Amino acid sequence: DVDREEALGFWEEKFGVSREVFEDYELYMKGSSKVWITSAETIEDFEYESVGLPFLRINQEHPKPTTDALQVFGECASKNSLDLDADDARAFVKGETVEKSFDVESLGYVIVTYDEEVLGCGLYFPGELRSQMPKGRRVSLEI
Repeated sequence: DVDREEALGFWEEKFGVSREVFEDYELYMKGSSKVWITSAETIEDFEYESVGLPFLRINQEHPKPTTDALQVFGECASKNSLDLDADDARAFVKGETVEKSFDVESLGYVIVTYDEEVLGCGLYFPGELRSQMPKGRRVSLEI
């Protein structure tokens, strides 16, 4: 079962996304480590194997937001988001590491944007942004 407060607390603490953003959504577990999110009415209306979108991976050292969830809810973030220039955005969506320092509140997972659009999740250490783009979603970005 999903600990709703813990899952939403992660989004609030790490990215500054208010719990109120998620009040019309339900969370559920699929497997042992993946939290999914869907509208409350959808979960009531359907018999499902899975419905909605992957939201958060847990049961590892630190919870990890999914690219899908960041692309939907990342615009609500007030911290730990960084904006790339065109060259760095191209490298990021190809799955490459960007060697540069950014001004973020904390190390670890960050929301990565380009031109006000959320690209996905990055793993930030001082001077290094590691792309967390899923292999199947890596692309060449034409800017």
